[in-house]
Parts: sequence; structure tokens; C-alpha cells
Amino acid sequence: MPSLAALTIYFFGLTALHHGVTNLIWPKQALAARKLPEAALPALNAFSITAIGIGIYYCLGAYQENRAFFALTLARFVSTAIFWAQGPAWQGIARFEGISAVVTGLALLYEGSG
Repeated sequence: MPSLAALTIYFFGLTALHHGVTNLIWPKQALAARKLPEAALPALNAFSITAIGIGIYYCLGAYQENRAFFALTLARFVSTAIFWAQGPAWQGIARFEGISAVVTGLALLYEGSG
């Protein structure tokens, strides 16, 4: 059974993978959901490819119970600040990044590895 921290990493990884794939399959809906112009499509596509890669890495790290990786994912607080600064279109992602980092950090502390 995966540790609590691994479960948080799996959740974040699967969520990132899902969003990356769905943004690539339905780019116009992804732009509309963020109220972004069509000109933002190349940036959204790059974001989506990155999300897919991150999703794969996170799932692999969770599968391996890589505690050092779990601790390094707390750098999502940096992502939180950067996404937040980009304005309302990205602030939902910023909230998710921040909340995910807090939940993973709490899981690590609870398990005595923080």
C-alpha cells in the first residue's frame, strides 16, 4: 500500500496528466475556460506538454516511494507564486499548486519525514 505522501503525489501527478491531455485534445475549451485569447494557444500547448511530463514523473516518483522527490515537490510554492502573478487565468492553477504542496508537506510531517 502506498504511503500517504505517495498518494498525494499520485493524485497531483494524475491530475496534471489529465489536464495536459485534455488541454491538447480540446484546446479551444481550455482557452475559453481560462478566458485566454486564441493567440495564447502556443503557450497553452507548451503548458500542456509540460503537465503531461510532470504527471508521468510524479506517478513514477510515487510508485518508487521516493521520499526525497516528495520533499522536492514542495517547490510547488514557487509555481504557486509564478502562476498567481500571471493573473486570473492562472490563479486557479496557483491555488491547486499551493494546496497540493501543503497537503504533501502535511503528509510528510505526519509520516515523520518532513
